[in-house]
Amino acid sequence: MVNRAVTNLILLIVLAVSINPAFADVRASLKQSTVYETDPITLLIETNQNTNAKPDLSVLSKNFQVLGTSTSSQVNILNGQRSYKKTWTVSLQANKKGNISIPSIAIGNEKTKSLKVTIIDLPPEVKEETSKHVFVESSVDSLGDKTYVQQQIPYTVKLFYDSTMQSAEMLPPEIDNAVMEQLGDDRRFQIKRAGKLFTVVEKRYVISPEKSGKLHIPPTVIKGRMLLPKDKNQAKRPVSDRQDFMNRFFQDFRQDPFFNNSPFPDDLFSQRSRGTSKPFSIKSESLVVDVLPVPKEYSGSVWLPAEQLIVKDSWTRSPPELKVGEPVTRTITLQAKGLAGSQIPTIDIPKPNGIKIYPETPSSETRTDGNTVFGIQRLKLSYIPNKSGSITIPEIKIDWWDVKNKKQKTATLPAWNLSVTKGDFVEEEPYLSNEKPVKPENNDQISNSLSSNSDDNPESNNVNHWKIVAGILLGLLFAAIGFWLARKFLKASPTPTNKQDLELARGKLLNACTHNDPKSAEKNLIKYVQLAWSDNSIHNLHSISKHTQSGADVILELEQSLYGLDKDNWQGRNLTQLIETGLVKKLTNKESQSDPDLKPLYPS
Repeated sequence: MVNRAVTNLILLIVLAVSINPAFADVRASLKQSTVYETDPITLLIETNQNTNAKPDLSVLSKNFQVLGTSTSSQVNILNGQRSYKKTWTVSLQANKKGNISIPSIAIGNEKTKSLKVTIIDLPPEVKEETSKHVFVESSVDSLGDKTYVQQQIPYTVKLFYDSTMQSAEMLPPEIDNAVMEQLGDDRRFQIKRAGKLFTVVEKRYVISPEKSGKLHIPPTVIKGRMLLPKDKNQAKRPVSDRQDFMNRFFQDFRQDPFFNNSPFPDDLFSQRSRGTSKPFSIKSESLVVDVLPVPKEYSGSVWLPAEQLIVKDSWTRSPPELKVGEPVTRTITLQAKGLAGSQIPTIDIPKPNGIKIYPETPSSETRTDGNTVFGIQRLKLSYIPNKSGSITIPEIKIDWWDVKNKKQKTATLPAWNLSVTKGDFVEEEPYLSNEKPVKPENNDQISNSLSSNSDDNPESNNVNHWKIVAGILLGLLFAAIGFWLARKFLKASPTPTNKQDLELARGKLLNACTHNDPKSAEKNLIKYVQLAWSDNSIHNLHSISKHTQSGADVILELEQSLYGLDKDNWQGRNLTQLIETGLVKKLTNKESQSDPDLKPLYPS
C-alpha cells in the first residue's frame, strides 16, 4: 500500500509538470564580476515567463547609475511544447569602489538573487596616461585661520582638459552636516601647463557647516569619455552594431553637456570620428576644514556670522505721518555679506507704548557677485497708533560676529520720535441730552395721571393691547427667521481665522525652524495648525501627522527629536520646506465632496 501511494504521488507530480512544464524562473547574472572603476557593468536579467512586467531597477540607485537598458525575447517550440525566454541587458556605472552588492530585483511577483561585483582601481599606467589629457583640482578659501559654524566657506573646482576629451559630467561632493550652494555661472578660459594648452572650466561654491569640529569635504568626481588615437587600419574595419549603438548612446552627452553651459566647442564632438573613445573617471583630493563653535565672548541672542551687516528701514511715507486708528507700513531690510538669506534669523522688534505692531512673515533671498553670497531679509511691520500725542519708536540693535576681524559688532536702527494726530476714526462717547426731565411734584400725581389715562378712554386701551401683542408676535417671528438664517450662514461659512494671528504664528514657527529649536517649533506648529485648519482639537504632533495630507514623516521626525534618544541634532530645514510648500489637512469624504478644489495653505 505504501509503495502504491508513493507511485501515485510521483504520477501526480509528473502530470503537473506535463500540464505546466515552465515553472516561474527569474535569474540575474553578470558578464564580469570584477571591473575597473571607469568601465560599465553589464547585468543580465532573464525570465522564462511571457510577461509584460518590467524589472524594478530603483533598488540600484543607491550604489549605481543606470546608463541604459535593452530587451530581447525568444520563443522555442520543441515536441509541441512552447517555452519563452525574455532578457533585459542593463548597463550600470558604480558610484564607488570595492565590493558592492547588487540587491534582489523584482519582476512582478518573482525576485532575482542578489549578486556581488568588485570595482577596482585603474592600473597606474592608465591613470598616468589619462592625467596627461584631463585632470581636476579643488580648493577651499577660508578667511584667515578660523572658520566658524554657519560661516560661508568658498569651494572651487577646476577641470583641465585638452582636445582628446569627448564628453564629461561632474558629481559634486555630498557633505554631511553642511549646505552647499553654487556661486554664479561657470567660468571658462585657457591656460598653459608645462608648455601644453588646456581649456579650464571653473565652478565655484560656498559651503555652510552646521556643526563644529572636522568638516570632511569628499572628492569631486568627473566621469566621461576621451578619444583614443586612430590607428592606421581602423578605416578598413567595418563599424560593428555594438560600436554604432555606443556612438548613438553617447551622442546624448551633447544634449546634456558638462556643467550648466557647455564648456566644449561644437567641433569637439566632431572629433569622435577621428577614433574610438574610452571611458574615464578622475577625482580631486578630499579636503578637511576645522570648524570652530560659537565663541564664548559672543553675547548676542542669536548667532549671526558675516563679513558685513547692513540694516536700514523705510516707510510708506517719508517722513511717516501717524494718525489714530490708521495703519502705517515700515519695512526693515537686513543685508548680510557671506550668509544666505535663509540663514538670517528673524529679529526681535521692541514694542512701543501707545501703538500696536503687526509683523508679516519675513521674505528672504540670496544674491551673488560671483565671489561671495549676499543674504537679504525684508520684514514688513504695520504700526497702528491707539492714542494721539508724541510717540517714540525704540531703536533696534542687532548683534553679529565679524568673521574678518574676529569680534562682535552691533548694527543699530535709530529711534523715531513721531507725533500722532487724531484720524478719521473717533471713539463714540455716551450721549447726553440738553433737556432737563420734568420732575413730578409727588408720587400721587404720577399715579393719578396714569389712572386718568387708563380709565378715560377704554377703546384706546384695547387698541394699545392689540398693538403690543402684534408687536411681540412680529418680533418673535423676525427673531426666529434671523436665528434660522444665522445658523445656516454659520454652518456654511465657518468663522474666518484672524489673519494677523495666523501670520504671527507662522513667523514664530519659521523662526524656531531657523534656530533649530524643536521645543519652540512644537509649540508654534500646534498653534499654527489650530489657526490654519480652524481645528481646536489639535493638541499634539501625533494628531497633526495623522490628519496632514503630506509631510507626516517630517512631523514625526520633530516628535522623535523631542522624545527620542537623539535630542540635539534636529534640523528645521525639512519643516520649513513643508510649511512654505503648504501644510494641507487631509479631507474627509464629506469635505472632499463639498470642496474638491481646496488649495494648500501658503502654496510656494
